[in-house]
Amino acid sequence: MRHLEIGYVLEGERRGYNFTTPTDGLAPDALKAIWRNAMPRGQGWNDYPAARTLKCFGLETGEAVVCSVTVTDQVDEVGRRGIRHADVYVMTLKEYRADLLNRLNQLPPAIITQAEKALNSREWELLFRKYRELSKPRTMIKPQTILAYDGDWAFMEACVLLLMTRSTLLANLLEVSPAINPFADRVFTFTTFALDYRDEGRLVALPLAKARQIEDVPYINLSAKK
Repeated sequence: MRHLEIGYVLEGERRGYNFTTPTDGLAPDALKAIWRNAMPRGQGWNDYPAARTLKCFGLETGEAVVCSVTVTDQVDEVGRRGIRHADVYVMTLKEYRADLLNRLNQLPPAIITQAEKALNSREWELLFRKYRELSKPRTMIKPQTILAYDGDWAFMEACVLLLMTRSTLLANLLEVSPAINPFADRVFTFTTFALDYRDEGRLVALPLAKARQIEDVPYINLSAKK
């Protein structure tokens, strides 16, 4: 497993976001992909102090990238907040599966139980089914599922990690192939907390306030069905 960090540099010749750890040994194409995809999309992160998000995607090498991103209390040169920091882990698919399971198990047991109950409920199944029907007219290269929520984001993280670690549950709710395995061949891309769905992965969760700003793009409002 390889660990990198992306942070905001206030001093020196290269101010702004930069890799703040050595990148030796990683191919240029891999570094470009990490730089382009590590941070979740959207504007207005200053409205979400101390927020944490998990973003995962794959590289052309077949490796998985897990990005743990936090909104820091750092202020830039002109006093703007919402500065983020990313811990980036490049790993094999075997390591990836173990890492997601470990992250899920580190969440409070009560939150995991609540998420399991929600994902297996008939009400949520109907929500996902209605969403798929609304999404069919759209032409998308990669089908995307957009979740919206306005509660405890540990709960949403638990929901997404449960989907990623239980392929049958993922297949049932997202209507992907029953044989899909998020840890084989290609990584099923997802983000547990973003402020914009565009250029995100197959599964992305947004704050409900941000989702309500989307025009003509359906999303699943999970807040009322917690």
